[in-house]
Amino acid sequence: MLTFTLDTNCLIAVEESRPEKDAIENLIAAHHARRADVGLVAISASERQRDGAVIENFGTFQERVMRLGLGELELLAPMMYWDVTFWDFSLWSDDDAERLERKIHEILFPGIEFEWIDYAQARGLDPNSQAPEKRWRNAKCDVQAFWSHAFRKRNVFVSSDKNFHAATKKPRLLALAGGRIEYPEGASALVAECGDSS
Repeated sequence: MLTFTLDTNCLIAVEESRPEKDAIENLIAAHHARRADVGLVAISASERQRDGAVIENFGTFQERVMRLGLGELELLAPMMYWDVTFWDFSLWSDDDAERLERKIHEILFPGIEFEWIDYAQARGLDPNSQAPEKRWRNAKCDVQAFWSHAFRKRNVFVSSDKNFHAATKKPRLLALAGGRIEYPEGASALVAECGDSS
């Protein structure tokens, strides 16, 4: 059985009824029918919301997931990050986990400093007097989305974010994690192929 990891864009697509919603719902139906194992990155809870706000507790995110009919999906916890992730739903990391995260960051965001303190200082910001800026936080969330997938050695990372599909980045991400990176429609087609061959 293939394992699929849905990123934050997949969650938003379901919530906003974007064109790829049907493909994502096909994956969820396959999960319910036990033809696929579909998980959702929990770092989605740390992304800034449409109004620019940040969710204050993880329970609010879990309620959102339930409301969208995604409550049966496994939530894949990210690494613990102060002022970014939720301490009650994060993983303590070790050297191997951190090395993997750095490699992912270098591929996806070579122009953004890995550490918040370095990012802030490079831009004349006081890293101790404010929460991480939107651009750095978004990069960290994207890195943690793919890390959550790669760390668990899942098969297919599902995202409509073109950064994951870029010709200069996708092959390098796959060299780290193996498996595949697919748009929702491609991932849905994989499930259909598996169903046809069984």
